[in-house]
Amino acid sequence: MKKLFVVLAILFIGILLAGCTSQPPAPVVTPTPTPVPTTAVQVRGCYAVIADDPQFSVLGTALRAAKLETAFDNGSFTILAPNDNAFAQLPNGTLTTLLKEPEGQLKQVLLNHVIDRTLLSVDVTKLNEAKTMQGTVLKVNYTGDAVTIGGAKVTKTDIVCKNGVIHVVDRVIVPAVPVITATPTPTPSPTPQPSVTITFTRDLTIMPSTTVYVPVGGKVIWKNDDPMKPHGIAALDNPDPASLKYFSNQSAQNIPYGKTFEVTFNQVGRFNYKTVFQPETTGQIIVTK
Repeated sequence: MKKLFVVLAILFIGILLAGCTSQPPAPVVTPTPTPVPTTAVQVRGCYAVIADDPQFSVLGTALRAAKLETAFDNGSFTILAPNDNAFAQLPNGTLTTLLKEPEGQLKQVLLNHVIDRTLLSVDVTKLNEAKTMQGTVLKVNYTGDAVTIGGAKVTKTDIVCKNGVIHVVDRVIVPAVPVITATPTPTPSPTPQPSVTITFTRDLTIMPSTTVYVPVGGKVIWKNDDPMKPHGIAALDNPDPASLKYFSNQSAQNIPYGKTFEVTFNQVGRFNYKTVFQPETTGQIIVTK
């Protein structure tokens, strides 16, 4: 019996020793994931957005012509961008005329669509007016479902750019810029000559002209240098009474080849006559002080 207990004790002790000397399982190591680099979205400038959008092809061309491509690179702006349909609503020839002087009125029209601060749509709805870089103050109207700026309806909002925001509008907002037209230089009157000769030539022309200028007391000489035709002068069919004094009523004064007809004008005025000439024409003697 004692032997049995001894054997059992020895077995029990062996089991305990075996349990104490066994190695615990190795821990499971979870590998650290390698971070995947992400590329941040690059927000482009307003001009780049406009230049790459087909609906703004006319606006992009106009900005380039007016040399405004880089004008808004630095700062914060709101651009009211007319699309191509908006430009198509301009009267015929308007855009062509503007492009002829791109740094003149075209530039002013474009600046009338730029506000020098960023106004998102939520900001616009809080305004009553906004001043453009051209200097015009545009009225802002908000009806709850539509916004108009300067009379143009905003059709798309909040195209965010690196240097501001773009809102699409349905028409071109033309400022009240006066049309600058060049003042024509008056054509100076010829210096009156004390004596002028009007010649009927053999090639059926009149030299120097049928209209000449003389001072009071000046003399006009008509000369026929055409061997093929007799020429002459006469008062007009409905003559100025003063003309009759110098052109012998309405009777033609025939001038044979190589001959002349002379008249001295001793009063200020315009004296009308017609030529007996092929073709018949009219002329004036303008007498000045």
